[in-house]
Amino acid sequence: MTRARILLLSHQGTADLEISRALGVSVQMVRATRKHFVLGGLEDALFDGLRTGRPAKFGGQDRAAITALACSEAPEGHSQWSIRLLADKAVELQLVDGIAPSTVFYILKKTKSSRIAKSSGASRN
Repeated sequence: MTRARILLLSHQGTADLEISRALGVSVQMVRATRKHFVLGGLEDALFDGLRTGRPAKFGGQDRAAITALACSEAPEGHSQWSIRLLADKAVELQLVDGIAPSTVFYILKKTKSSRIAKSSGASRN
């Protein structure tokens, strides 16, 4: 919607700085949207193109399974889960084909829960 408004205001002759202030966006965004319109047309200006790079290896279900595992009771002989232990157990349980401990750390860092806090963070008293 914002990009469409940028194009509409540009068509009406409004200056880039005025558009950015009116819509609460940067002048660079206004200029980039106009440039995409001139070079690629309306479709290019309104919608993001395909992004380069490797797609994510682990989807939402994989992340949820690893998070659920981290929230479960630690295995016998351990007081709590370690990142390496979680990675090994996720492979053992065939939740994923293979995963690096650093990836487990990254997945858990994205959640609001803590493996070691006394509270799960679900509610505050």
